[in-house]
Amino acid sequence: MNIQFFGAAGEVTGSCHLVKFGSQRILLDCGLIQGGRKDEARNREPFPFDPKSIDAVVLSHAHIDHSGRLPLLVKAGFSGSIYTHRACRDLCRIMLKDAGFLSEKDAEWENRKRARKWLDPVEPLFTVEDARVVMSHFKGLVYAKKQRILPGVSLRLSDAGHILGSSIVELWLAEGEETRKLVFSGDLGRSGMPVLEDPVPIKQADLVIMESTYGDRLHRSWKDTQCEIHEVLNLATHGKGNILMPAFAVGRTQEILYLFARHYKEWGLDRWHIFLDSPMAIEATRVFTQHSDLFDADTAGLWRQHKKNTLLPNLHISRTANQSMAINRIRSGAIIIAG
Repeated sequence: MNIQFFGAAGEVTGSCHLVKFGSQRILLDCGLIQGGRKDEARNREPFPFDPKSIDAVVLSHAHIDHSGRLPLLVKAGFSGSIYTHRACRDLCRIMLKDAGFLSEKDAEWENRKRARKWLDPVEPLFTVEDARVVMSHFKGLVYAKKQRILPGVSLRLSDAGHILGSSIVELWLAEGEETRKLVFSGDLGRSGMPVLEDPVPIKQADLVIMESTYGDRLHRSWKDTQCEIHEVLNLATHGKGNILMPAFAVGRTQEILYLFARHYKEWGLDRWHIFLDSPMAIEATRVFTQHSDLFDADTAGLWRQHKKNTLLPNLHISRTANQSMAINRIRSGAIIIAG
């Protein structure tokens, strides 16, 4: 077995690891490199391997620093399957499309500047159409089911608890009478957080590739976070102002909605108008509701109540630019979740 690390090694973004075993070539993640202009320029460089030689990709989760170069991989000749959890597949459909749209807009902006200097135009890193094409390669799987994906290669996904559909990857690689097990953690979630289940412990492996983004840092407790949000609500209530809550579209937004539903009466949230003002967060929340079987027990119970009786009757979804702009006229009593 030979493993080469082409990203998220000595840096946080651009997760991309090539596993060579016998004649098989398996890519673990294919993420976008993020950071400054010099860092992001590396996304335009050719892959340090032949994409046509890759037999399969296993994707740990949908975040762009793990999935964002998949359209480029297909454009460069990859023709195999991309194995991931089915919820991850559904998130990738909207997240890669959004990344392609932003890439097109960035190229338009750059080309306007280049035209003034009589410079040749640049192409988008990838387009919305490229994002659509890559989705035909996705194979959506479920957790806890071991299955053969290539000759001599079996795969099982377990819940990583990071975002919806995130996976700890277990690969069994067989050659002759010998089988070795490789575990790839992807990004791991924190235990005791709402909405999703805790990460599933893996009991055995011959080799582990594991993230270490936070090193030995200790996160504060979820209880402390709840107390801080409650305190902000109280301050804004007495000050008669609005609350703007910047939140990642995938993960954090859904945790906030859970928190408001859980404490709706206790925190007096009926006095507020709650606005979800992010097209991506709206789409991501829709995907979450389509995969409610992945919720933890508490969130699943809340979701069942919600389907019988709306838990956040004062939640307003801003689907259009006009609806979003109308929020600017509200001087007090609004909670705006935006990302």
